[in-house]
Amino acid sequence: MPSNLGFVVNLDNILLNNYWRKFYSYLELGWDEASIQDYLSKKENIIQIATFNTRSVSFAASSRRNRFYEVYNRENMLEQDVAWEGAIESINKLANSYQIFVISSRSKSLEKKTREVMQNLGFPLDDMVLFFKKPTDKLYLYRKKMMEKVVETCPKGVGICLNPSDRMIFDRFSYYPIAFTSQKNPDDFHDSFEIICNSWAEILSALNV
Repeated sequence: MPSNLGFVVNLDNILLNNYWRKFYSYLELGWDEASIQDYLSKKENIIQIATFNTRSVSFAASSRRNRFYEVYNRENMLEQDVAWEGAIESINKLANSYQIFVISSRSKSLEKKTREVMQNLGFPLDDMVLFFKKPTDKLYLYRKKMMEKVVETCPKGVGICLNPSDRMIFDRFSYYPIAFTSQKNPDDFHDSFEIICNSWAEILSALNV
């Protein structure tokens, strides 16, 4: 009998590690390897888009975001994503006790390739419900709408937060928030989270899985 407990998680920076997709995107745009590695090694840069200038490339104009995503979201770049350490094994274990819902921030135009990449990596897609946003969706309203769908099936559960503000949605639907420090430091969560995890092993431990 399927569990009526939900486990809600984002896609990027917790299920998928986008390091190499960013690395090769910046490389194609004209940045040198050493500078890319230095930039991506800093946690505060994980969700930022860099500016840089070289002898042949200026990547500091207001159009740089669009230029970056034109490369970053190409299908061959999506193939550079890898599984976050421990994610596949943990989802397999959690699926025995929870229904898994992935509320992705990715556009529907990336859904087919994303699913293909995840399938090839070994994610148990048959045990996961994945949501992708329309290009016109506002992120908060999209997440709220997806949570409304989740609670129709699983009225209670756990939500993984990559940012302190993520808990607003989960509080609204009575889902227990757990912080994950892939893109923020533990101190950023201390004021409002009882459980702060640095790895998938710690998430499993916190949930007694």
